[in-house]
Amino acid sequence: MPQPGSRQNKTFGLPLRAGMILLLAGGSTGCALRSKPAAPAVMSKTSVATPVEGVRSAVLDRSREATSDIERAADAIAAASGSPAVRRRALEWKVASVSDLQSAALERDPVVALGDMLLFGLQMQAFLTTGEGGALFGPQQGIAVAAVDTILTDLLALVSRVASPDAPPQWIAFLEPLVVAYPIQAPYLSRVGITDSVMGMLTTDRSALAAVGDIELTARLLDLRIEQIQHSLLKQARWQAQLAVADAVQQPVVDTLIGDVSRLTTSVERITDVTESLPGLVTAERIELLRALTAERMALLAALAEERGLVLEALHEERVGTLADAEKSAERLIDHAFEQRLTMIIDHVLWRLFLGGVLLLALALGVGLVLIRAATRRGGGSLPAPSPPAPRAA
Repeated sequence: MPQPGSRQNKTFGLPLRAGMILLLAGGSTGCALRSKPAAPAVMSKTSVATPVEGVRSAVLDRSREATSDIERAADAIAAASGSPAVRRRALEWKVASVSDLQSAALERDPVVALGDMLLFGLQMQAFLTTGEGGALFGPQQGIAVAAVDTILTDLLALVSRVASPDAPPQWIAFLEPLVVAYPIQAPYLSRVGITDSVMGMLTTDRSALAAVGDIELTARLLDLRIEQIQHSLLKQARWQAQLAVADAVQQPVVDTLIGDVSRLTTSVERITDVTESLPGLVTAERIELLRALTAERMALLAALAEERGLVLEALHEERVGTLADAEKSAERLIDHAFEQRLTMIIDHVLWRLFLGGVLLLALALGVGLVLIRAATRRGGGSLPAPSPPAPRAA
């Protein structure tokens, strides 16, 4: 069995490593770097099994529906109430709620976005029922509460759809401590979201392919943010103008009204300038993102090419060493076989010589016997009879 670090282990490991490098290089060059961002950390730690883009699309659609519910409720409150203060509070509530919902829906992790929207619903429900906003809209308070209840119901249904039917109670149990710890306070201008509470779960994969994927995700989120701004820009401008007019009506001094109108005109002009410059900003941002993507791809391809060259060089060295070892082993095997064959030949020759000597000896003995018999026959025909023994003395 090969020991760790032996030549056989290295010979086996290097082709495997080379295959993985070449496969990665082929997938990168042939498929134009199918890079994608790492899976959202919070999503990977929850029971959500729906694909990331599917969750993101559902969250964005639910955000648009929720903002529409808020707008309709605020408009209904303003139409039904005869109090300028209630109408102003309804307008302020609409502006702040729509802004919070849109910001929550565009979190990088779609599960965090869904959780933040659900936290908004729970915070707003507590604010309008038992919190400081319990009498915010007077007799029309029920319109706002009903709209928030509808938003919560739809969000919980979305949680059940993307996670599991048992998920809504678990999500509510996780978010209720945040509702108690970070309630919405009057006057309602903003709220504390969920991002800080899940910051420990928001880990990031820093590999090259994941970094390229994160750049593409940033570009998509930027496009969504710009689309959202373009969609709601005129509404926000109209609502801000309505708030400015409401403030001006309450001011007794005419020059204050003129100053508010002047500030409103300046704000509208700035909004117009930003709107006109949006296409250029988007184009410049896309160009920078494409340059960054190209640089990342070139750097990755260069690193892969360098690694491939090192692997091929190491494979060549391993092949040369293996062939040298094989040649030495063959020479040793041939020498050993030759020695064994030579020994067998020598043993065979010695055995033949021994048998030949024995045969010659036997032949010599036979010839000697024949010569002795022949000599005996020429000398007398037979051998002399032995003399009788001498008589014994009496």
